[in-house]
Amino acid sequence: MSTLARLSFRLLFSPLIWFLYRMRRTGVERVPASGGVLLLSNHVSYIDAFIIYLSSPRPVRFVVLEKYTGIKAIAWFMRLYGAIPITPEKAKEAILRTVEALQAGDVVCLFPEGGLTRLGVTAEFKKGFELIVRKAECPVVPVYMDGLWNSIFSFERDRYFNKWPRHVPCPLQIAFGRPIPSEEATVETVRSAIWEMSGEAFAMRRDFDEPLECALIRSLKCRRRRTLFAEYGKNGGREWSRAYTLGLATAMARRWMNHRSEPGDRIGILLPPGPMSSVINLGLFLAGKTPVNLPFTIDQRETEALAKVIAPLGIRTVISSRAFMPHLIEFWQGDEGVFIDLKAVLPPAGSLMAMFERTRAFLEPAWLTCWRLDLSKRDPSREAVGIVTRPGEAADFLSATALFRNARRVVSANFVQPDEVLFTEDYLSSPEGLLLGCWVPALGRGSAVCRSFSMREDFEMLGKALLEQGVTLIAGSGKFFKAIHNPIGGRSVKYGLLFGPANQWDIADWERRLGLPLARAWSHGGQIVSMSRPDPDYGDVVIHLAQRGRDPKSVGRLLPGFAGKIEDGRLWLNYFNLPDRSGEWIAGPKEAEIAPDGLIYLRDVDLA
Repeated sequence: MSTLARLSFRLLFSPLIWFLYRMRRTGVERVPASGGVLLLSNHVSYIDAFIIYLSSPRPVRFVVLEKYTGIKAIAWFMRLYGAIPITPEKAKEAILRTVEALQAGDVVCLFPEGGLTRLGVTAEFKKGFELIVRKAECPVVPVYMDGLWNSIFSFERDRYFNKWPRHVPCPLQIAFGRPIPSEEATVETVRSAIWEMSGEAFAMRRDFDEPLECALIRSLKCRRRRTLFAEYGKNGGREWSRAYTLGLATAMARRWMNHRSEPGDRIGILLPPGPMSSVINLGLFLAGKTPVNLPFTIDQRETEALAKVIAPLGIRTVISSRAFMPHLIEFWQGDEGVFIDLKAVLPPAGSLMAMFERTRAFLEPAWLTCWRLDLSKRDPSREAVGIVTRPGEAADFLSATALFRNARRVVSANFVQPDEVLFTEDYLSSPEGLLLGCWVPALGRGSAVCRSFSMREDFEMLGKALLEQGVTLIAGSGKFFKAIHNPIGGRSVKYGLLFGPANQWDIADWERRLGLPLARAWSHGGQIVSMSRPDPDYGDVVIHLAQRGRDPKSVGRLLPGFAGKIEDGRLWLNYFNLPDRSGEWIAGPKEAEIAPDGLIYLRDVDLA
């Protein structure tokens, strides 16, 4: 009878689940065809068990907290599939029952985090499964589910259930890993394996089926009148709508498509952050060029160091401000290359091309814009952007795939929301400036706010920008937060994201002065790698396990789709950016540590 009931469930619910979630699977062939197997998975939502059961090649039993068997909505499912209830008071009994099921040849799934994540990333793994696999002598198969954070059953937007889904359908990606022998299955090896599966699952997202250029066009054509960039100067605030930005970028792209080809097509950008710098980045990218963001400086020593970097990068053209050119012209000009004033880069506002493109940004379908600019045939592995973080330092170059995936990673957990109103004045020559000040808002539904370069010290203007734009998140370096002397908390701002070196005592002092919690984040290799946030406590922590969102000594947790491990005290990272390099581990900082709850500590770069 139970077999018939399970078959009926699969026939009735499977088509609905597959329709709503459009599941993609990888690695199902890695699950052993017979014998006991323990599946260990990340735990994101209240429907995780349904998803794993329907995506597994074999029937699955689940180890669940006994309190869930009393919830009528899911109790029937637990009974139907022989769920094994567990309570802290009777943990030994549950372990024995799980071992018996595995020894009998069943597939059993356990969520080692012990509760739902409210951070959108994996929390601390409990060690109970180690005893189970030792006694059962069965392999462990790591599983990662990507995309469930966007469902109404997760803690996305800081609540369960009581919200409308962001997308219908809500695509999911499930990755099954290679079996880990029982004697090798520890918390560290399983966590590392699940992180690796997160990279495989994340790479399967449907977002990445189209070129980044087409995704950018489609995004900017949604909510066309909504503000994308806002800049506050001497005359107050100026807003750039999504459609207006798209019109400027496509007009620039059409003009630069006919620009003389250069080796590598790398074009330097030497400008302070703001809407104009972002539009130039987007326009050059749509034109098939590689914008290389250079650190804006007027210090003579830094200028000389910067000049030495430009020529070896193959840059023959630098877009800058006429006012800044004299500072660099004595070090770099003439045979090596030329400067172009930013006002000459974009078509004049009254020109026929500019007017046509602004009109098309409102009226033209996205597919037609992509067709006439021939964007659908772009190579996703092509060089999309370059970053020179500091004068004299080597450049980081990102492919279109790497840039696309990192922009999506930033908003795929409970750190930055897709509709966030971000205040950031970090240079676009830094990963955080480029992503938070340009690409994350452009590919999402939010906006980026800043002050003009001449108003950087005007903190009255800062308060005005925060209030008028309804800023929800502030990102900056320790130098930025240290320079603010007035409280900025208590408005719409939730917290601040702190990039770069800082120590816990300075952070505590800044938080008291600003009236705003600060959460650290970290960028490496041209990408934002880890983030943190204030603790996402929810209701009764007896029911919902307490989860630590930040530690002032830590740079946060890895974003979804990244994998990390510690070898000989050094942090190694896997970005999973390109299919042919998905297994490549990149050396990170020395003297690093990954805590049991996933927080990363970098002792050699952490303190200033």
